[in-house]
Amino acid sequence: MAQSVVYADLKFAAGPPSTVPDDDDSPYENVPLGPVTAVPSPGRWSRRWRVPTALLAASLVLLVLLLVAIVALGACYWQVTRSLQETSHEHMAEQGRLSQELQAREQSLEQTQLELAWAREELQRAWHEYNITQMELESRNAELGHAQQKLAVLQEEMQVVQGKLNTSESTVSSLRACVNTDCCPWGWVLYRSKCLFISVAKKTWQESQQECTRRSAQLLVQ
Repeated sequence: MAQSVVYADLKFAAGPPSTVPDDDDSPYENVPLGPVTAVPSPGRWSRRWRVPTALLAASLVLLVLLLVAIVALGACYWQVTRSLQETSHEHMAEQGRLSQELQAREQSLEQTQLELAWAREELQRAWHEYNITQMELESRNAELGHAQQKLAVLQEEMQVVQGKLNTSESTVSSLRACVNTDCCPWGWVLYRSKCLFISVAKKTWQESQQECTRRSAQLLVQ
């Protein structure tokens, strides 16, 4: 390195010829000369420079900072990658849980649809039975109305018969009372202060008139 510096100083120290200094005045008299290594350069010879210590320290600091940044970025990347993996695993687990829940909901929905269809069938059957029952009830009501009408007619007829029966009973009672007395001839009955002969044989009106004339009586006219 010292030889290169000497060569450079000598190169730039060269100039036009001047007075030759004395040996005592030459600044290179004590510098040993040696072989000089030439460094090729495109176009011209270049001068070597020393790297400053501050620049080297700054380069080292920058390199350390760069390494620290790379390590920090790597750690961040690792953390982000791990977080993404955990999030992906959680997402897959949540997706699986949601898929199972969706399947359960679908099965429950299918079961509910089956139950709804069965309930609709039951409702239609009950509605059909209700219509039939309603028709039967209307028919029974109509029959009951007819029966009530017939019952009313029968009650009226029964009242008429009951009236006739009461009249007959009163007549028979009066006849029985008169039979036990001698107010009328034998075979005659007393009815409303009159003696009546009740014929057992069935005759016409003319024959009955002749019979009454023969018995010195008159034919009863209601």
